[in-house]
Amino acid sequence: MKKTIITAAMSLFAAFAISCGSNNGKNKLVVEGDESKFDTLSYVIGVDFSNSLGRDFSNITFSHDLLKKGMSTILLGGDEVTVEGKEINLETISEILPEFFNNYRQRTMTLMQNERAKTDSTIQAVPAEQLGFNPETMFVDDKECAIVSAALGVDVGNTLLKRNLPLHTIWLFKAMDDAKAGSARMNNEEVNSFLRHYYSVVVPTNNRKASEEWLSGIENTSGVNKTASGLLYKIEEAGNMDKKAESDTAVVRVHYKGTLRDGKVFDASRFEDMPEARRQMLKQYRPNDYDKNEPVEFPLNRVIKGWTEGLQLVGEGGKITLWVPSELAYGERGAGQDIGPNEALRFDVEIVEVNPVKADAETK
Repeated sequence: MKKTIITAAMSLFAAFAISCGSNNGKNKLVVEGDESKFDTLSYVIGVDFSNSLGRDFSNITFSHDLLKKGMSTILLGGDEVTVEGKEINLETISEILPEFFNNYRQRTMTLMQNERAKTDSTIQAVPAEQLGFNPETMFVDDKECAIVSAALGVDVGNTLLKRNLPLHTIWLFKAMDDAKAGSARMNNEEVNSFLRHYYSVVVPTNNRKASEEWLSGIENTSGVNKTASGLLYKIEEAGNMDKKAESDTAVVRVHYKGTLRDGKVFDASRFEDMPEARRQMLKQYRPNDYDKNEPVEFPLNRVIKGWTEGLQLVGEGGKITLWVPSELAYGERGAGQDIGPNEALRFDVEIVEVNPVKADAETK
């Protein structure tokens, strides 16, 4: 199964899907750390990232120091780093990295053409003085190398931040230094074994414990009720109880906002509530109506169990807050990049319209 967080991140760079969205200040899980106290997770991630970088971009000579500088700036709460007079942040990397990697593809094709020209007289080689870049580094000059390296560091740092990992940067960067020097304390097999255990055992266990503690605190809050299934809910407005979903095949139209335990929004129907990455995507692909704010429509048997149950508790025009245990949400699988295994979730839902007529819909 080797699909670690870092190799997944590297595939993003290869596909030019650049990170976006603010880190919203310092991540309390990320600290500089203590050199006298070895942190295995940070070291493993550093080695895995360096190995991935060497494998996926073996012919690019990045500036190791500026790569680390970009990562450190973002991981420890900064917003940008200035290199060669260029301000490098989460906004500018969306221009820097795609442009470089598009050029990188062209440069690679040119070098392949020159290689084929050695054995095929019908192919004309491009003279070295006309290449416009250094084939030993794949950069035009030191300035381009510096800017791209720092931008890649910013992107990797932001990717790691969004994973909410407890990192010690001193050991993350020590691992990168060791891997670069060929003296890493752990080999690939040990790194992969640690990451498999961490993501399949440690993370789900920690998430379950934290979610249970979170829900326990909410359960004791005034106005919060609990169903037999374990769903917690608070009716903000009852709505029209003469027009409410009576079964799981009813069709509803809703506005909603979904948040994690730490308050991070992972999904929403209204533009102003959406995560920054989603807003930027809508602006790009729907420039004329990105903030249209249409309600979402679905039969209740096509959504998570917590919604199926919870949205039958209020009527049309009603508003309800749901705190959904993981077993009534996405369970051990999680969902997407934001929702990990065994994560409890919060949803604020406004029921715009209810069609109580049974829909001819598929079973969940």
